[in-house]
Amino acid sequence: MSLTRQIHLDFHCSEHIKEIGKGFDKNLFQEALLEAKVSSINLFAKCHHSWSYYPTKIGQIHPHLNFDLLGKQIAACKEKGIKVFIYFTVGWSANDSKNHPEWCARNKDGSFIINGEEIQATKCDKRKELPFFYWKFLCLNTDYHELILAQVEELCERYRVNGFWFDIYQVHRLCYCEQCKASMASLKIDVGNTDAVEAFNASQMKRHCEELRNLIHQRMPEADVFFNGTTALDKGANFRHRMYENNTLQDLEDLPTTWGGYDKLPMQAKFFLNAGYSITAMSGKFHTEWGEFGGFKHPDALKYEAATMIAFGANCNFGDQLHPNGIIDASTYENIQYAYEYVEQIEAYGIGGKPTSRLGLWRSFDQDADEGISKMLLENQVDFDVANLSEDFNKYEVLIFPSKSELPKSVILQVEDFIKQGGSVITFGESVLNFVQDDIAKDFGVKYIGNSDLDCDYTLLKEDLYPIFVKTPFLNYQPAIQVEPLGEAKVLADVFEPYFNRTSKHYCSHQKTPFKETKADYPAIVQNGKCIFIGHALDAMYNKYGARIHRELFYCCLNLQHKNPMLKVDLPSAARINLLHQSNENRYVMHLLYGSPIRRGMTYVIEDLVPLKNTTVAFQLPKKIKSVTLIPSQQNLQITKEGSYCFVTIPEFKTHCALLFHYF
Repeated sequence: MSLTRQIHLDFHCSEHIKEIGKGFDKNLFQEALLEAKVSSINLFAKCHHSWSYYPTKIGQIHPHLNFDLLGKQIAACKEKGIKVFIYFTVGWSANDSKNHPEWCARNKDGSFIINGEEIQATKCDKRKELPFFYWKFLCLNTDYHELILAQVEELCERYRVNGFWFDIYQVHRLCYCEQCKASMASLKIDVGNTDAVEAFNASQMKRHCEELRNLIHQRMPEADVFFNGTTALDKGANFRHRMYENNTLQDLEDLPTTWGGYDKLPMQAKFFLNAGYSITAMSGKFHTEWGEFGGFKHPDALKYEAATMIAFGANCNFGDQLHPNGIIDASTYENIQYAYEYVEQIEAYGIGGKPTSRLGLWRSFDQDADEGISKMLLENQVDFDVANLSEDFNKYEVLIFPSKSELPKSVILQVEDFIKQGGSVITFGESVLNFVQDDIAKDFGVKYIGNSDLDCDYTLLKEDLYPIFVKTPFLNYQPAIQVEPLGEAKVLADVFEPYFNRTSKHYCSHQKTPFKETKADYPAIVQNGKCIFIGHALDAMYNKYGARIHRELFYCCLNLQHKNPMLKVDLPSAARINLLHQSNENRYVMHLLYGSPIRRGMTYVIEDLVPLKNTTVAFQLPKKIKSVTLIPSQQNLQITKEGSYCFVTIPEFKTHCALLFHYF
């Protein structure tokens, strides 16, 4: 069986709960997984409480477990051909941290680095005696690392599995424990230099990961190994230090209902597929997040999420949490079955595909900037590729650089060559400074003057950017950087400054200071040939504020440059598209999704899955297309042609469909 339909079976059990696993029934366990179409599962060897769920001689078996639960689960899965990964906690381990405070990661002031907070009990509210959760981080530059190696070696000797899944790796949480300070002193690392401490922290974590992976591969050469957290943004530290390189495959953990929404996956998926990895998108069956016993997403939401995973070329993984009694929850797997039965129909059209587009987006690894621009593209159904790992920018028509892009010299030279070859570039805010030579960003027709000290400003568009729904100055929550247009460069929009910055002693009305009646002496947007400079960080602003005017402004600028997208479709803003190339099958696959997340309380809920009718798709692909098939109905669609584009019409789809473009 494949890895396409996975379960992550959380099992963090307090020592205060007795008779752990007493109700485990092999037959019911197997039946639930098979009926839900599960092909792979992560099973727990050691949890965040530090308890092991097998007879360990190295660690501590849960005090109320009297048999080999992990072994029985592994055997049950193997009997039915379900692949098994062993879960093992690393970054959090409660009893290890309690018994060995010298292993705990520390802040500069010597306090513990924790996730969660201590909550003091009040006389009137005894519910506050315990925190929601409270985990101390452990340091891998201590003897804790040796304990992990010994425990994992023990697991390798006891069980033959398909892989290991290690949890909680976060480079940006810098450790200043006594051992780390001593190690840094011996290496002459300045503990006052945050970047140097981060690099040291990353090196220790990498060493740990390499030793674990090598230990496993000495005993099970074919086993996959994954270190969770290394694919998360985590303020960019994990990506800066390429922590994901010790993974043999990449799991992209996200709980979209509460962890930032449904638009994190596309950019992550495109990046790691281009890096050559097999990827898995991980969500949860919970209404909110991990540890929510009795919490359920509706089956429709699970189906939408699963279809989205396949659409972006990822295997599917839904997190569940097994009750301490060991009895698998029937309703959970009935709901997952609904999603995975659909995945079974469509997985062949996502897995193995690679992103392809004439629009390349540079990933800056600044979360606000990257996700803001990604959302603007996704909401306009503009397909894109992540360009960071591209060896040839000339395959793109347009390159986009978010406002926080910091480019190495080699990439700057690539971009300059791309422009010389006729390529178009759009830069936001300070990203243009990457291309400054002698204070002149010559290709963009601007000279850098400086950064603004204003707290906001306003944009007035010129007619080149019409049609748009505002023709008067509109607000920017962050000011533009200041540049001077040069030569033949064309100003597409002007800046209007506020009368003054708002302070407690110097303010007007309730919120923003109004704009002056005369424009500023620097522009908001400049076009020079095929290059466009946008002075504002529209990307980060859109991620934070979601103003439609900013999205439409960006789209108008993009339309000036992006004349030949591979796909064009007009759908509601909640619709998503993605194009994959499955070269082994001689086909392109376009996925279309529609599900509108609704904010309810603290969560985003997928509920109103309405059908969309008569959706026309225009396509202009690199290969000559001989036929187009609608999935999952397997209906062949009629192709018409007008100008340089061909067209097909999808009669109706609900939640998801795909188009197979077969080529000669």
